[in-house]
Amino acid sequence: MSCKKGTDDSPGTNDPPVLSTATNINNETLLKLVNDTRLAGCNCGTTVMPPFGALAWSPNLGAAAIGHSKYMASIKTLTHTSANGDNVGARVKATGYNWTSVGENTAVGQSTEVQVFNDWIKSEDHCKNIMNANFKEMGAAKTDNYWVQVFAAK
Repeated sequence: MSCKKGTDDSPGTNDPPVLSTATNINNETLLKLVNDTRLAGCNCGTTVMPPFGALAWSPNLGAAAIGHSKYMASIKTLTHTSANGDNVGARVKATGYNWTSVGENTAVGQSTEVQVFNDWIKSEDHCKNIMNANFKEMGAAKTDNYWVQVFAAK
């Protein structure tokens, strides 16, 4: 079993893009790519990841992602640590989301949701975050070409 990669197919005429000004990405496209892969299962490097349930979109996690993507774009560096030293858990908690498990993927340079998803799914650690059965919700954002994907469960 290998991971399904995104395609460059654009949404059909009955499926208009949902571009959120809060996250600067097409939430629907990225969530569908993640959920299609989770529902099918895949290999993350040498680790077989069985199918798991779909994730729901979380505005709180999206807010944590946009804040961190803005920070990374401002310093032009990929990092999992905020200017004040906060990690993803602290950033998510600051949105009012009381998590029991949390994770984060970051990336730079991709211009579309499909490109960043394909790069994340090719990376064993990023893929394992996408396929982690403990996570129940997701949020993501992009500022310039700095991407953040946040996963969590309450």
